[in-house]
Amino acid sequence: MEKEFDKQDAKCSSEQFLRTLGVNSIDCDFITLQHQLERALAKQTIDSPPTHWEDEYIGRLLSSGDSVLDLGCGNGELLASIAELADVRCQGVECDRKAALTCIEKGLPVCLMDLDKVLENVQPQSFTYAVLERTLQTLPQPLETLKEMLRVARYGVVSFPNFAHWSVRLSFALGGRMPITGSLPYHWYDTPNIHLCSINDFLDWIAENRLRVCQAWAYLDDEVVEFVAAKHNIAAREVLFVIESPVCA
Repeated sequence: MEKEFDKQDAKCSSEQFLRTLGVNSIDCDFITLQHQLERALAKQTIDSPPTHWEDEYIGRLLSSGDSVLDLGCGNGELLASIAELADVRCQGVECDRKAALTCIEKGLPVCLMDLDKVLENVQPQSFTYAVLERTLQTLPQPLETLKEMLRVARYGVVSFPNFAHWSVRLSFALGGRMPITGSLPYHWYDTPNIHLCSINDFLDWIAENRLRVCQAWAYLDDEVVEFVAAKHNIAAREVLFVIESPVCA
């Protein structure tokens, strides 16, 4: 009995200590991390996510009569694929002049302006989908942008690199420096990413705002799979979420 009490006391003490460090819950253990590393070592390589792997899955969402607002559309890769679909209206927004000009040269509809300024002037529920592809972590006010997306569109489509991926954890723990990975290829001094988050951080925000996840996919180290919350905060390099406000459900 004394040993059982000792174990329980030790568990309580460790939980209290972790809470003082800001750790509210643990999503994996060292064994899980070790297994991820062993799988990577067996392959002797870690595949970087394909550029715009999300476009295929976003395209599958669309039906005739839908409309898409692509926020931070870049050179227009997603816009170009949407423009090929019959009876789907699209509009891009891009603040980088060179990228916007590339869109214009392709004949794609694009607005050269900061996306938050554009959102302020869009009427509620003007689009079926508002897309934020690999842009969330670069925004100065990401939560405000997400809220505006769900105001102007029925669905918000959001993808971002997962800062809790096992390689990021391992790199930071062992190297003691900001990680540089295929999904996060920048140094600390030249990165555009100013608000990095994990999948669990994003899910916490969804729960706090009582939003609904309609569909979700995760890019692992070499494939895209349907998202599973219980295991992908450590295994997924990037994720794609389709979310909906309850007032629209």
